[in-house]
Amino acid sequence: MNLKLIPVAALLLSSCQSMQSDDPSSLLFSIPKGSTLSLNKDLDIPADKTHAALQFGKLTTERKKDDYKINCRFDVKEFGPRTIKPEVLKIRRTEDGQEIISEAVGIIRFYTDVFLQSDKGTDVIKLTCQEYGGKSDHAFTVSEMEEALGDYFSFTFLESKSTR
Repeated sequence: MNLKLIPVAALLLSSCQSMQSDDPSSLLFSIPKGSTLSLNKDLDIPADKTHAALQFGKLTTERKKDDYKINCRFDVKEFGPRTIKPEVLKIRRTEDGQEIISEAVGIIRFYTDVFLQSDKGTDVIKLTCQEYGGKSDHAFTVSEMEEALGDYFSFTFLESKSTR
């Protein structure tokens, strides 16, 4: 191997490392594995629905939510009407992504799925937070998710291994 290529190869390998942050208000923050999501107060699931919608810290409906502002959906398996009682839910994994809603108009849906597990047997599936934007917009932060959830939910983040 040509010795002149070693610095170039080292630079390329170091650029493959993922950038991360410990600050939930950073776009580079990822929810660490083993973190939890606490449901802090009763959450009503409406009749004939399998989810509750939240925006600006309050319960809302699919019709009333503003898709261009961050909103969250808490999914369960069984239909309402019913009330989900407070509990601490394990975060199994998270997925961040984006999808094109309208290519002609340039609308993109940014989302984060937080897959959940209940130790109490509650039929939770996941929490999905989303927001529509344009090509020049970017995804939202976990802190912005917390604002949308208000005092209904709170995260407890485990320290990530990269910060030790």
